[in-house]
Amino acid sequence: MNRTLLTHGLALLLCTFLALDSAAQEDAQNAEPVAPDLSSLKASWWTYFDGDRAEVEPRVATFLEKIGPQIAELDPSNQVVAEADLKAVRDNFNAYLELLDDSKPEPRELPPAPEIYTIPELLELGAAAREARSDAAEALVAAERAQRTLQGASRRRDAAFDAYVGAAAGDARWLAALKLLQARSSQAIAERRYAFLDLRLQHAEAYADAIEIRLDLARGQLAATAGEADLDKLRERLATSENAVAVAREEVRAAELAASSLDLETAQGRSQQRLLQQLLIQSRVSEALAEVTLAQEQALLWWGELQTDGVADIAAIEEDALGWSELARSLGQQKPEWKRETEDEALAVQSTDREGMDKASIQLLNQRLSTAQETLNWLGDLDENLADLELLRAAVDTAVATSAGRFKSGLAALSRHAKALYLRVVGLTDLTLFSVGEAPVTGGDILRVLIIIGLAYLLSRGVRHAIGRVGANDLRGTHASLYTVGRLTHYTIIIFAVLIALSSIGLDFSNLALVAGALSVGIGFGLQSIVSNFVSGLIILFEQTLRVGDYIELDTGITGTVKAINVRSTLINTNDNIDIVVPNSEFVTSRLTNWTLGETILRIRIPFGVAYGTDKELVKKAALEAVEQVPYTLTHMKDRVADVWLVEYGDSSLNFLLLVWVNRQGARRPTRTRAAYLWALETKLAEYGIEIPFPQRDLHLRSGFTAAPAPHNPDA
Repeated sequence: MNRTLLTHGLALLLCTFLALDSAAQEDAQNAEPVAPDLSSLKASWWTYFDGDRAEVEPRVATFLEKIGPQIAELDPSNQVVAEADLKAVRDNFNAYLELLDDSKPEPRELPPAPEIYTIPELLELGAAAREARSDAAEALVAAERAQRTLQGASRRRDAAFDAYVGAAAGDARWLAALKLLQARSSQAIAERRYAFLDLRLQHAEAYADAIEIRLDLARGQLAATAGEADLDKLRERLATSENAVAVAREEVRAAELAASSLDLETAQGRSQQRLLQQLLIQSRVSEALAEVTLAQEQALLWWGELQTDGVADIAAIEEDALGWSELARSLGQQKPEWKRETEDEALAVQSTDREGMDKASIQLLNQRLSTAQETLNWLGDLDENLADLELLRAAVDTAVATSAGRFKSGLAALSRHAKALYLRVVGLTDLTLFSVGEAPVTGGDILRVLIIIGLAYLLSRGVRHAIGRVGANDLRGTHASLYTVGRLTHYTIIIFAVLIALSSIGLDFSNLALVAGALSVGIGFGLQSIVSNFVSGLIILFEQTLRVGDYIELDTGITGTVKAINVRSTLINTNDNIDIVVPNSEFVTSRLTNWTLGETILRIRIPFGVAYGTDKELVKKAALEAVEQVPYTLTHMKDRVADVWLVEYGDSSLNFLLLVWVNRQGARRPTRTRAAYLWALETKLAEYGIEIPFPQRDLHLRSGFTAAPAPHNPDA
């Protein structure tokens, strides 16, 4: 029961507290806001300036009126600083009140969508979509700039607050509060601006998304409004556009001829040259506009013919569509360069100091500036026309799909894309990558070099394979010689291929001194090791002190069979089937043992020992019988017979030496061969009862040692 009373008491107390807090909040909301006191700012002091303009403006006036008398009470040295800060605060509050008066931006609404669209309406809608997306991009830039400004204002406000908290009471605290007021009002201005611009950005992006959706719908709702009379007008316009393209190309040639002249002796001559260069760019932009206009007229004519009778030359349409795509791609690559050069020209003219210039020079500068500005306007028109061309191309694709069927139109589009890819690859081959002297090197030149070297490598590989097959069943010496011939043939073919390939791209090798100088520099700076190994490989191949198939032993103790002698290194395969790569120079500068250089056979020595007292003739008989059981023994040469020598009276045994001639297989496997003879020798010695002694010592005690005394027996 006591617990129940306690629970009810706590609940009643909590309800009373909540009621009192709610009443206090309601009183605070209904109470008139109190102007902040700069000598003692409260935590929520800025709420005094929150609200609409009608509420905030009289509060600001009242607050600023109270500050004037307070400044008069400051120390004279602080009054000047306070007056300057107060002026900044007044300016901030004026800007803040203006922002409070601004209304929120309203979202733009699209008009109701028609059921069908004409081609002009489609192009107009496309232009509106591009404009809306551009407005959204500008709004994004403005919002991001306002956000950065707000972040900076917030940091300054935090710093001012820290300074206020740390200021001493009196004038310092009051001035710090005024600085804080200035920083907080700047932050409020930045907040209002960012909120306004962020809302405008949201509306702009929503409108741009909506109009792009409308544009996608319009592409599929085009009306067939073209008649025969319209087609005749389109053909006339097409002929006019073709003439305009021809005229524009003539103007480009004339501008190129004019710009080729040089007059750089005087400042006016150099200025005139810059004008001619800009006029050349302008003529090229004019040509591009004419070509895009011609492509638009072609697309309109094809679309009209498809809509009129539904029958058209699909192959011709795809060919023209491919041309439109390539035109757009080519101009897309050239436009940035034209724009950059034109902007540089305009900046150069605007930054030129005209003081002291004569009238003719000033007129020339004005002409240069107007030409650059006009070119920039034309570049903007070119962007619009290219976007319209893309819409028309999509409309033609849709009409072709409707007329010829989805399958045939898909095949035609696939063919067009394949041709476009081929043309782009071909275009890359004509692109200049770098220059060697006066010879430009293009992507096609690099491809030609790679093809020539690749074909030469295949030819060399075929020749070496044929040489290898010829010597496959021949003796080892012939096989090694043929390998040398194959390697030298490979080097010769590759060197000639490199020379031919580099000559094909315009490099001149007639100046041998230049070539030798270049090689000397290359060898001196980083190729000496490679050249040393290459020359060492050639020495090895010509001297034939080391051949493919030889069994060798290096100074390091590594043994193995030579598998290949390459440009930089030699490949050795050990008896454990491990490939070891050794630089060629080591075989020239270091000592090595070639077990199979001159002869295919060799003699090995097998030392062994038997116990003293063993019959020497019996030992010889057992050893020679053991030799006959080993397959590595050479048996068909009378002057190469095995023998047994007594070579030493050892400490524990009679030491013999078995000398046996082994064939090529035994010479290439010395460790295995020695193990085979030791195995057979031990077997035969055991068979004849011949003892193989182990080391032993006989100990002789010299006289004169005194015998140890007997142990004492107490019971004795």
